[in-house]
Amino acid sequence: MRFRVPVFFLLLIGAIIGCSNPQDYYSPKAKLGILDLRNWDLTNSPLVSLDGEWEFTNSLDTSKPNSSKAFITVPGSWNKFPLANGEHGGEGIGTYRLTVFLDRPLKDLALQMGDISTAYRIYLNGRLLADNGIIGINKESMTPSYKHPIILLDEESKELNFTIQVSNFYHTTGGIRKSILLGPILNVFEYKKQEISLGWVVFGATFLMGVYHLILFFMRRVDKSAIWFAFFCIDLSIRGFFTGSVFIYEITEDKYWVYIHKLDLLSFVLALPLFSLFLRSLFPKDFHRYFNTAFLSVGAAFSLIILMTPASEYMWYIQIFQGIVGIIIVYFLLLMIYCVFRKREGAILFAVGAAFLFIATLNDILNQALIIKTGYIANWGLLAFLFSQTIMLSVRFSNAFVRLEELQKSLEYKVLERTSQLEEAKLVAEEANSMKDTFISLVTHDLRSPITTIMGILQLIKNDYEQLDDISIKEWLMRAENTSSQSLEMIATLLDLNRLRSGSFPMDNSLIYVFPEVEGVLAKLWAQANAKKLEIRNSIPNEVRMNVDRTLFSEIFVNLLSNAIKFCREGDSIEIDFASKPSEIEFTVKDSGVGIPTEMIPGLFSTEIRSTRLGTNRESGTGLGLPLVYSIINAYHGKISVESQEQKGSKFTFSIPQPLLDIPRLNPI
Repeated sequence: MRFRVPVFFLLLIGAIIGCSNPQDYYSPKAKLGILDLRNWDLTNSPLVSLDGEWEFTNSLDTSKPNSSKAFITVPGSWNKFPLANGEHGGEGIGTYRLTVFLDRPLKDLALQMGDISTAYRIYLNGRLLADNGIIGINKESMTPSYKHPIILLDEESKELNFTIQVSNFYHTTGGIRKSILLGPILNVFEYKKQEISLGWVVFGATFLMGVYHLILFFMRRVDKSAIWFAFFCIDLSIRGFFTGSVFIYEITEDKYWVYIHKLDLLSFVLALPLFSLFLRSLFPKDFHRYFNTAFLSVGAAFSLIILMTPASEYMWYIQIFQGIVGIIIVYFLLLMIYCVFRKREGAILFAVGAAFLFIATLNDILNQALIIKTGYIANWGLLAFLFSQTIMLSVRFSNAFVRLEELQKSLEYKVLERTSQLEEAKLVAEEANSMKDTFISLVTHDLRSPITTIMGILQLIKNDYEQLDDISIKEWLMRAENTSSQSLEMIATLLDLNRLRSGSFPMDNSLIYVFPEVEGVLAKLWAQANAKKLEIRNSIPNEVRMNVDRTLFSEIFVNLLSNAIKFCREGDSIEIDFASKPSEIEFTVKDSGVGIPTEMIPGLFSTEIRSTRLGTNRESGTGLGLPLVYSIINAYHGKISVESQEQKGSKFTFSIPQPLLDIPRLNPI
């Protein structure tokens, strides 16, 4: 798992960037103020971006100029647009014009407006369509707005002449900064709905994760990393309302823009000190307190600048802050590399997740500065980071349980030596504690397989990305999603297994076909087998039926086959065979792997003796898979045996009693 988790995050970046754009759209380019859409296919590309060269004048005059025309690229800023007396600059006014030609008049068209800094008025064929904020020739006469409204076109024509008057005296960059989309009303609303839905998904996931860690801190206040991570999550979850669908700007009046914009930038600036505090609490030996103090000071200083100065001033300072953040990101990455080499607990998972978050944050910074033209994905980066922290915490909790077990055993030995009066009570407690430890180990063991399957699927997508189409990628991702759902079901099953060992388990037996059940198990383990180029043959006939608990039966093959894969070398083979007998059905799982040392065979099915070793690719395990198989088969009053020769392979044979069914009679194995 240690080597596959980083691969998972590298693959996840493509999926997240894809999620940041809710819907693909048709994007021809306007030339010299004209966009020709007479070949526009509404069926396949209902949305079109009005990108390209727009006619531009440095005034708010809506009439066509008689002088020579000048053109500007949209999306982009007007900051360096050449004028007769120099360059335009960030603050100022301007009028954009674009003529769109259609092959026929179209009904029910609409515009999805993007980021236009910072107030505008839009006309269609000389008639006012809508305005956003209040445009003016100076700061005092205008009101800024960041809304991204949907504007309905009230005219049907083959020629659409758009005129957009823009004024900006509140931002360092002005003009039409992001794409404007044109399309049928329903498609535009669907685009908007998807964008808003994605924003709420990100908010819900990040905010709940923050609340969860906040609760953890109040339950166990020794570890301060939980509270700083909680505040960091909550801060970035709130920030999601200021980017993407700009929800906060949409629901507030434009007269409050100045205050909302300050909150917007504060959520960005405060993320640095919060993350610094979190990192310091995780790696106190490596992250020096002087650096932590410096980062806190930087965050506090720029927060005061935002609070105390107007937008036209603090936006210049924010550019300096963005540069500082870029340098700090490099420092954080170097620190993570150092922690990885020092083998700090959880450093690999943290480094990969943090690197992904830093890349997404850097994307947003460059996107905000119009250096690149992508979507805002910082919150998606946060989701990947949170996932890495969840795995890291799971590893830490697992290690804590191991240490707890060692302490418990040590304490039990001391009690045995010093007192005999508590022998009976100790035996009772030891039995309960053993059942608890076994159950925890079973959960840890059986959650490893679905996570490995998901990582294998994602690794396949990465390796064959250029050859896979969108449908294939979606199918693989759906398999990963299904595996995740199955892992949740597995937890419920393991709860029942704990009762099974105590003799109070009500097994849900039903008549099933064996072949598809085994094939389903092979599908889950396909990525692991394919990585070693193993040949697996399933010789069970299609007609074989059994009356068993479907989940428990699959669990037998999951453990036997994953064990076989683990100890096979590249190019080895695995055979699954079958034989019917008068009152039972017998199966074998045979591999040509490295085999089992003779001294380990007697303890393979015991939970008291941990028979575990590294696989051929150094895969690790808990040693509880075969005891689990034994417990299930024993619950059905069946039998299991093993034959093995080192370097030649192993053969596991098990049988389960069955009533007389319509089972095909084959030659015995």
